[in-house]
Amino acid sequence: MRSPINTDRELQALKPEVARYERAITKARGLSVLVYPNGCKAFVVRYAAPNGARRRLALGDYPALSLAMARLKAGVLRLEVVEGGDPAGTRQTARHEAKTGETLEQLAAGYWKAAAIGIHGGRRHPLRASTIERQKGLWKKHLKPVVGAHRYKELKRADIRAFMEGLVEAGRLSPSSIASIGDVLRALFAYALHRDLVEANPALGLTRPIAPRSRSRLFTDAALCGLLGLLDDASCAEEGRCDPHARMAPQMALGLRFLILTLTRRTETAGTRWLEIDEATRTWTIPGARTKNRQDHVVPLSPQAIEVLRRVRRLPGAQGDGFVFPSPTKAGAHLDPHAMTRAVSRMCARLELPPGSPHDMRRTAATMLTSERYGFRRFVVGKVLGHTVQDGAAVTAVYDRNEYLPEKRQALEAWGRHVEGLTPPRDGEGPTSSQSPRLRLVTNG
Repeated sequence: MRSPINTDRELQALKPEVARYERAITKARGLSVLVYPNGCKAFVVRYAAPNGARRRLALGDYPALSLAMARLKAGVLRLEVVEGGDPAGTRQTARHEAKTGETLEQLAAGYWKAAAIGIHGGRRHPLRASTIERQKGLWKKHLKPVVGAHRYKELKRADIRAFMEGLVEAGRLSPSSIASIGDVLRALFAYALHRDLVEANPALGLTRPIAPRSRSRLFTDAALCGLLGLLDDASCAEEGRCDPHARMAPQMALGLRFLILTLTRRTETAGTRWLEIDEATRTWTIPGARTKNRQDHVVPLSPQAIEVLRRVRRLPGAQGDGFVFPSPTKAGAHLDPHAMTRAVSRMCARLELPPGSPHDMRRTAATMLTSERYGFRRFVVGKVLGHTVQDGAAVTAVYDRNEYLPEKRQALEAWGRHVEGLTPPRDGEGPTSSQSPRLRLVTNG
């Protein structure tokens, strides 16, 4: 063990080595000097903070800071620690506040910058741009006007409880909307905790004052028949026949039909590119950058889905590469996922059905495929839907990269035949057993 440094001569005689090393200084508890490979020497003082954390605080470089002054500064800092202070912690907080500010609004600005590159805590993955924009929208409309100017370190659990319960008492928002607002508030404080700006997250357990109801809307076969009929009318532009009341472009109608047949999410369908389609193997590979679980998702294409793609190819101005379902109003863009939701909502209104959404198609199909009628395992249907399904030990899932394509193909082809059987016949075709049903939408729960 190297002896401690006592005099300036001993300090001057210290030689640099290949790696940085440290020598203690006498007559000053916790004081030492770091000697760097380039010859620089710097004084540091070590101590235990009141909360038990081990701290190291830089005092200055030698010889700009003399040995005597270093001992004096170390003594002053030691006295501050004895009185309950934490000099290094205070300095660290000051640096953080210079970056994130002191108000909740300033903290939010830092959070979104960090979230965009994945250093905001949580799962250590960058948040999607769409997620950040959605959070910013909730912040601007609901959080900023009320708590944006508050110092985030002064917001207590009682303040957050009062804010969240105020949203409930106002009666203007649904439980799920209130929960979404609370999730943004909790994420901001989680970021502050991750950056050691606060000691605890005061929003934990308070952001869902009333439990949001799980969505359980299911389309009956009769309702699906009516919706598929409207989609078929709107997608026949290449045949010179189009329903003037459908209020949607053929690209939208075919995109929604493709969504129904593949059971994918609206963003996945809207952004489909021809390069992702392999008609030889009848598969569609959605890259992880566009899936919810950030993993590539291989979708077997049923004959009915392949037929949709062929009809898209026949549309006037269809692109040879690029997006499969281009925007009818914006050149170079794909279908707007929000427009897909609005289209389904309009169709439900026209058929006098309760409001529905594209996501209800996935729920309906999953329920149908796992029912006694088809009997597919929930595990297989989860794979079809692109969920991260755990079947057995978690460590097995790390090595199991089987896509279960045969099982997924069987399920999607069974669903494709089901949808085909519900599609009303075109002009000149015979009636089907599902023609002219009573249209309704079932809401379970």
